[in-house]
Amino acid sequence: MILFDIFKREKTKDSYVSDELGEWIIISNNSKLSLLYKLIEKSIKKLGVKSFNLYIIHFSEDREIKNLFSVKGLIKTKNMLREADFTQKLEDMLSEYGVLGEIDSSKLRFCNTNYIFFRFDILLKKMRKSKSDVKVLLPPLGVKSMRIPYTSKELFKDIFENDSGSICTSNLDLKDDKNVRIVAICSDNIDLENLKYALSYFTKDFNISVRYSGVRNLEVQVIIKDFNKNALIPLLWDNFLDTYVSSC
Repeated sequence: MILFDIFKREKTKDSYVSDELGEWIIISNNSKLSLLYKLIEKSIKKLGVKSFNLYIIHFSEDREIKNLFSVKGLIKTKNMLREADFTQKLEDMLSEYGVLGEIDSSKLRFCNTNYIFFRFDILLKKMRKSKSDVKVLLPPLGVKSMRIPYTSKELFKDIFENDSGSICTSNLDLKDDKNVRIVAICSDNIDLENLKYALSYFTKDFNISVRYSGVRNLEVQVIIKDFNKNALIPLLWDNFLDTYVSSC
């Protein structure tokens, strides 16, 4: 699979942006991604939604089957948008361009904002020239876009284990809306520099402490201040509510 989750974060004017939902690489020279993006965008507009943001969470092409694509995306809007209406309109639109698999979707309403998440596979049969700047998720180091949506435990497990032979279990403890404590128990040493880099995705204010527990187990504790909880939304989808129930 050709994946867009391998980039390191580089703050260049044209290729990288960040907002409250995370970090995004701007892809402007992929005509097939652009076509699919335009079709998704058109589906939303046909439902009368005038104000929205559309993001691509994952985009990949099968290595063996030409023009077979896997797509995950996110719509953010304060307007009314019914999940069933969107998936039906999207199915109608995409089916004109290829063989479409089932569209999976879920919805999250948080702080007076609607988020609709979707994923589908499509074998493109019909092409047309298309060019647009598409925001594609640049996830934290260690996070694989193909595994989204995560649970919070799975998410931080991957972050802690990244680029190490260690096996970790993690637990996210919310002190309040902005302060978080994460404790991970790992079977061996982990790469603390990678961990620091990954955590900087959510905050610039954190402290890491480590101690050995038992013969080889390593306990890693992270205290985070000013945690950007909104950056979890593209990573967790509706699992976000298992972490944050109502706090804005």
